[in-house]
Amino acid sequence: MCCLLMSELHVGKASTIDIPTSGKVDGDGDGDGAREIDCPRRFNLTPSMKCLLREKVAAFAAGYRASKKCEQPPQESVSSVLEKFQDLNLDDDSAPEKGKDDALIGLLRQVQDLKMQVKERREWAQKKAMQAAQKVSDELSELQSLRSERDETLRLKKGKQSGEESTVKRISEMESDLRKVSSHVDKAGMIARRLENENAVIRAEIEASKLSESESLTACIEATKKEKKRLKRLVAWEKQKKKLQGEIDGEKEKIKALERGLAQIKQEEKEYEEKWREEEKAKEQALAQVEEEQGSKEATEVRNKRNVESLRLKIEIDFQRHKDDLQRLEQELSRLNKDSSTHASLQSNNISQTKGEVVSKLLEELDRLDGLYEKEESYDRECLICMKDEVSVVFLPCAHQVVCVSCSESFMGGDKATCPCCRVPVQQRIRVFGAATS
Repeated sequence: MCCLLMSELHVGKASTIDIPTSGKVDGDGDGDGAREIDCPRRFNLTPSMKCLLREKVAAFAAGYRASKKCEQPPQESVSSVLEKFQDLNLDDDSAPEKGKDDALIGLLRQVQDLKMQVKERREWAQKKAMQAAQKVSDELSELQSLRSERDETLRLKKGKQSGEESTVKRISEMESDLRKVSSHVDKAGMIARRLENENAVIRAEIEASKLSESESLTACIEATKKEKKRLKRLVAWEKQKKKLQGEIDGEKEKIKALERGLAQIKQEEKEYEEKWREEEKAKEQALAQVEEEQGSKEATEVRNKRNVESLRLKIEIDFQRHKDDLQRLEQELSRLNKDSSTHASLQSNNISQTKGEVVSKLLEELDRLDGLYEKEESYDRECLICMKDEVSVVFLPCAHQVVCVSCSESFMGGDKATCPCCRVPVQQRIRVFGAATS
């Protein structure tokens, strides 16, 4: 109250004025530790009025401070709640569920309602304080005027007894009014305490709503984190799916290319098989022809050997017969030599003639045998395949010389060539020059 009077009834300035405290306690022994207020001397209050004024001002100041302290935590809680809700993005796609959004909106509305209630009660308390201060100031001004009048009446106390009585009466009325004002101040203190209790209840409700809001906010943050993790996993899965789909498409293209290559290889294989069959058929025909010619050659060789053997036996028989004839003739010649000389010349001519005939026959037989041998030898030098050209290639390791150069290059030119006589694989071929002169 003193602060209001000192600040000319300005509540904002009065709340910033510091009231000095003292270690003294009121003599009534209530032990409430009320502060002693220095009243201005210009009012000239009595000690009883000063004491009453101190008690009322101390009670009002305590109630006002309590109301200010009760008002401050709700503001801080409201500001903290609003700061927490500033980080919440309601337009985000990864927002929590609808029920949580409704709970947060309800909490925001409750906070706004509590803020409006605190503001209204603060205005009401300021209004009541202004009214009480206005009443006290009016009473003090009236008390001051009455004091001045009383001073005047004291100077004129002897001649103005009736005026003094009226003044005392008015003073008593003013004291009663002051008591009324004190009762109003007491009521204001009670109202302030009631407001303090209500503020405590509101503060508890705000704390509870703050706790539930923090829990819901924590749950929302956890849900948001989980949703972000799931979205990240979903994006990673989508990337992996696209990558795997690309790899699958690449593998499909590779499979198609391999299938085309396989079809081409199969086609080439069929063509090679056809060529191989044709070559095998030609080879079988050539081998059949070679075998046929070899069989005919072997039959011819057997026949020639038989002829040669028969000729050899015949020649031996003829040679033995001619030898016997020659011995017989020699014996006859030696016998005739013992005959007469007249018959000698005749016999000698006959003998020479007989020898000449025998020798000529023997020479003819030898020439015929030589022709047979030469014919057989020339037949052995012919190629088994073409039966025209002379053999001039030797096969190793079997050492057979049975084909000519052209047949060796055309029919026996493969890597797995075999000898027509013995069917042994040919490892090396050697061309022989001058075979006819050997």
